[in-house]
Amino acid sequence: MKEAKTGARQRHRSGGGSPNAACVVPGRATARADDLLVLIAHGSTKALAELYDLVAPLLLALLRPRHSTVEQAKDALVGVFAQIWRTAPAYSTGPYALDWIIDQAQGDSRTGAPGRAA
Repeated sequence: MKEAKTGARQRHRSGGGSPNAACVVPGRATARADDLLVLIAHGSTKALAELYDLVAPLLLALLRPRHSTVEQAKDALVGVFAQIWRTAPAYSTGPYALDWIIDQAQGDSRTGAPGRAA
């Protein structure tokens, strides 16, 4: 286990990041989310499924406090991904894919509706 941690830290150091970072995934996740949003904008359901696997746990954690049950939060999550599917063509590529996705999830705090495209 220690060897695996050392390897991850070494790879992270060589990338120029902080050697004490807890996780090296966010940079890669952002780049991958950007790629997936472009594919989704072109109608790829496979990319939508991959994006779901990548960010659903994060989005569910953001949605859960806004809903009284886990089931309601999961229903809202489905709505967020429907919103992402509809609005992906409006997404401008760049380093802010996760921010854009989170904006979709946060939406209108009064109604709980998914966000609108920027």
